[in-house]
Amino acid sequence: MADGAASLLPTAGYDGEDRISALHDDLLCAIISRLSVTDAARTTALSPRWCHLWRSTPLALDDVHLHESVRDAVVPRILADHPGPFRAVRLAECRSASLDHELAEWPRLLATKGIQKLALVNKHAQAQHTFSPLPADILRCASLQSISLSFWTFPVDLSDVFLPKLQSLNMTRVDMSDHDLECLLAVSPVLKIIVLARNKPKHVHLRSQSLQCVVIGRSAVKEVAVMETPLLDRLILLDPPRVVGGAGMRVKFACAPNLRVLGYLEPRGHKLQIGDHVIEPNMKASPGTVVPSVKILALKVNFGVLGEVNMLARFLRCFPNVDTLHIEVSPISFRQSIIWQWYFNY
Repeated sequence: MADGAASLLPTAGYDGEDRISALHDDLLCAIISRLSVTDAARTTALSPRWCHLWRSTPLALDDVHLHESVRDAVVPRILADHPGPFRAVRLAECRSASLDHELAEWPRLLATKGIQKLALVNKHAQAQHTFSPLPADILRCASLQSISLSFWTFPVDLSDVFLPKLQSLNMTRVDMSDHDLECLLAVSPVLKIIVLARNKPKHVHLRSQSLQCVVIGRSAVKEVAVMETPLLDRLILLDPPRVVGGAGMRVKFACAPNLRVLGYLEPRGHKLQIGDHVIEPNMKASPGTVVPSVKILALKVNFGVLGEVNMLARFLRCFPNVDTLHIEVSPISFRQSIIWQWYFNY
């Protein structure tokens, strides 16, 4: 009892002074920036001093923290009222049609608020199988460092797009052309990571002086061509398309001097080309048919199919300096695979 009573003494002597509000503005802004956007907005009720702090603190807006009944109205109001910058914005629950109705200029506002990380998931279009066009203003946000897009159709005009700070690009179920992807690579001079999942481009031609990691999974891609990527370190291919009577995806290497990690190559799903040479089972090894920089290689093969076994042996001769070899012989979830771990440990 004595110990319990002693622990209450500081509370009993509390004089009611707001000591938190007496902290330096930088500390208070740091506190606000770590709150959800709803809790950050509530700090304005603590005292007059907090009002200007909320407006001057970089916020993280995630619509999952907002109640469904008010979400479509609150998000536009936050975008309109807060001057920015926004440290991160994730809109996955709002309907784009509702945002258009509440605040027609919301894409332009996003582009002008200094956003560093942006995720737009148009998941309500998934059930309709018809994706809305991505507002072109989204791609005019020069402050973006990371962008994730899901269930959109790419805008027609990309002529004035420039993303000088973009380092990470993640696209899932995005309807886009080969040209759209090439334009994005060209206007992103410091892009390091690109992830494509279930997207529409048929040919992925990689030309980038900064790109370091590429992940392509569950897409109807017919060709991946590594053209001019001097810094590319990892190329991760997951679940290539299957074509009866032939390989589903051609993987071409023209210039990847620093490629260190490659997988999964599948004899059943990939046709490998190095330089001008298409790799065939009985082809003899030569300097023009090897990628000497690869140190970690992952292959997936069915040892019950002789053709796959023969091609496996030929694939191995194309990578003579491999230190670590992973061979999978049975289907597994790609989220359980060693390749997926490579990406998230990058």
